Amino acid sequence: MDLYRICYRARIDRTWLNGSLETELDQALGRIRRTNRVAGVTGALFLGRTHVMQLLEGGTGPVLETLYHIMQDQRLEDMEAVCHEPVAERSFPASLMFFRDLRGIHFLGAAEDLCALLDRNERLDRAHLQAFLDVFAPSLSAGHATRQMMLV
Repeated sequence: MDLYRICYRARIDRTWLNGSLETELDQALGRIRRTNRVAGVTGALFLGRTHVMQLLEGGTGPVLETLYHIMQDQRLEDMEAVCHEPVAERSFPASLMFFRDLRGIHFLGAAEDLCALLDRNERLDRAHLQAFLDVFAPSLSAGHATRQMMLV
């Protein structure tokens, strides 16, 4: 199967939230993970103070369908593409939707404050996405390998 990756960033429109952001995120993550399991999509969702960034990876059709569905969400506005590209392998192969809340946290090994990077006014590009992947993807791959070894 050909693998495809799409990453977007969007500003959170809090006027469309029905409850607290945390409650809506919990519900959305459960729904996303169930849908992704069926579609064969994996990825990551990063939450900043004002923006979210989501990376989707999988077959081209399922990834594009997932993105189209996301684009209908009124809670997200000013959506911008960070990257869209074919890839040789997944960055988050064992995660139906990895989630990290970046608010108020500085991650060791990060070249800069990832929350400030996510929330900045300028556009993000592939190099900015790489800053997130460098921090989070290796630990997930190591965790996946450890789980596989424990199952043997």
